[in-house]
Amino acid sequence: MQIITNIQLKQISAKDSYIVRHPVLRKGLAQSSCAFDRDEDTTTIHLGAFENNALVGVLSLLQNTADIQLRGMAVLESHQGLGIGKTMIANAEEMVKELSVKKLWMNARLIAVPFYESCGYTKEGVSFELPYGGMHYKLTKAL
Repeated sequence: MQIITNIQLKQISAKDSYIVRHPVLRKGLAQSSCAFDRDEDTTTIHLGAFENNALVGVLSLLQNTADIQLRGMAVLESHQGLGIGKTMIANAEEMVKELSVKKLWMNARLIAVPFYESCGYTKEGVSFELPYGGMHYKLTKAL
């Protein structure tokens, strides 16, 4: 596996995230399905991973009262398995720590659970179905 080392991470708009969210998380659906509740909240952070100025990965951090939810994480299929997701997760965790929040969690598709577990996240409870993406688990990590 070739690890990409020239990835730049920067904040992006919610709409910019659709470039990656749509083909990875909402393939075959209308692009409007890429809009998530609270995407436009002033406290929601959208992070983009760029390779040679091309957006190849995204994630969003949704701030709640006591924790932060990681949502909409996606890496273009052509760039999966190259370390981009782990780089994005590590950066997001540092951002969360800077906000003095001690817990990060997400609802992960079954296919993504092994990836998140390899990043130190733990399943909570039983699997459940969401309207998009099928069966999920809640995963958490104390920071």
